[in-house]
Amino acid sequence: MDSSACSLSDAMASVSALIVDPVLPDALFSVAAVSSLGFHVTVADNFHEALERLRLSPSLLIADIRLGEYNGLHLVLRGKAAKRDIAAVVTSIVADSVLQSEAEQLGATFVLKPTTTEELRAAICRTLLRTTSGPVRPPFERRKTERRGSLRPFEPDRRLGSRRRDVLARIQQVAAM
Repeated sequence: MDSSACSLSDAMASVSALIVDPVLPDALFSVAAVSSLGFHVTVADNFHEALERLRLSPSLLIADIRLGEYNGLHLVLRGKAAKRDIAAVVTSIVADSVLQSEAEQLGATFVLKPTTTEELRAAICRTLLRTTSGPVRPPFERRKTERRGSLRPFEPDRRLGSRRRDVLARIQQVAAM
């Protein structure tokens, strides 16, 4: 076969996807939809197994919102911290506007279950076409570094209000004369 005659599915075969869903029928549905797009699919059924599989650096992450003590957003956050251009889709059986907005803030697409194969494929395509502005770091790491940079050394006069500080400065000027 001529190398110039490669189809889109042949080109996508080297692209991998990680599907994380504890419910077997939902995982199988997602595997069928994603593999029909040409992705090499890896499956995990819990958060810790998914963390191990994230080290393989997949291009696409599809995670259920309910993953035991963690949720799919935690996994998206970890995936984006490791590989900033990972495309992420979060699925849920419950329509929750807060979870949906948090997923969108992380650059993930929120999909409500049950869904059709066409809807899931469309969500994957939207996610793959979306660009990210930069690497996403877990919030606890971001806050820790920002906090260090924003702390100022203690100054006793800083406790005073600006008007009181001005009065104190004038008194010191008069005393110096």
